[in-house]
Amino acid sequence: MTSDRPDVLTRIAGVLAVVAHPDDESFGLGAVLSELVMADAWAGAICFTHGEASTLHGTPGALFTVRSQELQAAGTELRLSRVELHRYPDSHLDAVPVEELAGHVLRVIREEHPSHLLVFDSDGVTGHPDHRRATQAALTAARAAGLPVLAWALPEAVAQRLNAELGTAFTGRDQTELDIELTVNRDRQWRAIARHRSQAVDNPVLLRRLELLGDREHLRLIHPALQKGNTMSYGITVRLPAPFASTVTRVRDALREQGVGVLTEIDVQATLREKLGTQMEDYLILGACNPPLAHQALDADRDIGLLLPCNVVVRADGPHATLVQALDPQVMVQVTGRPELTAVAEEATARLRAALNALAG
Repeated sequence: MTSDRPDVLTRIAGVLAVVAHPDDESFGLGAVLSELVMADAWAGAICFTHGEASTLHGTPGALFTVRSQELQAAGTELRLSRVELHRYPDSHLDAVPVEELAGHVLRVIREEHPSHLLVFDSDGVTGHPDHRRATQAALTAARAAGLPVLAWALPEAVAQRLNAELGTAFTGRDQTELDIELTVNRDRQWRAIARHRSQAVDNPVLLRRLELLGDREHLRLIHPALQKGNTMSYGITVRLPAPFASTVTRVRDALREQGVGVLTEIDVQATLREKLGTQMEDYLILGACNPPLAHQALDADRDIGLLLPCNVVVRADGPHATLVQALDPQVMVQVTGRPELTAVAEEATARLRAALNALAG
């Protein structure tokens, strides 16, 4: 196992994967789990649903049993020491209180003592709300237990390629947001995938994703936030091959499509020219807000207004390109340390990332 962050990986004595559906542990996390097991780390998984809502190869009633059996068989192939499956309703996991789900994770943490949790990226990677909820539960448990959380993520280029070719809704990360790159052997992952026959047969999206990734997987350290030098990664960025003025209009439209309005606007270039007589590139700060999410955040912590609205920066990057940067709402949770803000931050992150992905698509 190789990585550009060996100091993180060598501390993984045990890892608990927290997922929403049977096959998430294999289709998404399988190669990473396999590498850790081969490096003599303990590995286990907790899955919240039976995946009975899948539209692939079966009726919901039959899938409830079939996918349970497939999960156990895949866990054996991956050499997982523990596989725990719950009966929460598939596709409705976001209706379950996050504290309830986190309680199951905390119990396994107390019993097995993993050094890390492994999850899907905070936006769910595929956009599925069940994935996001499982990650929220893991983060809530991790904060209570003081454990680090590694999130499996896709490079932005891979996500965009899949979406363009297959009409999927994958979300990707810029290379600057990916903390760990692994070189992996997929043999054991492929054997685990084959055990999920109800989902793996005739699955071109899975095959194409693994083809594009090759022998590489990517992770983010999402709890605690990875320190890069002496700074914390706190933004989501896309670079567009388009001029500044037209990009501003597109940004407003993309935010509106995600239910995010612009409450404030600061023209930094004009302000500095007027007040200081200095010159700089076109630089606009938009104060973005989704009122229902802002209301939830303020109900949880009145002081959170100090971090609202969520700033989106549009700035020229040369004559023919523009950078669009959004403040990562996860900063609210990181700064305040309040787990009750997790769900709000995750939803806001998903909306902002969807807007930026639409711009780049």
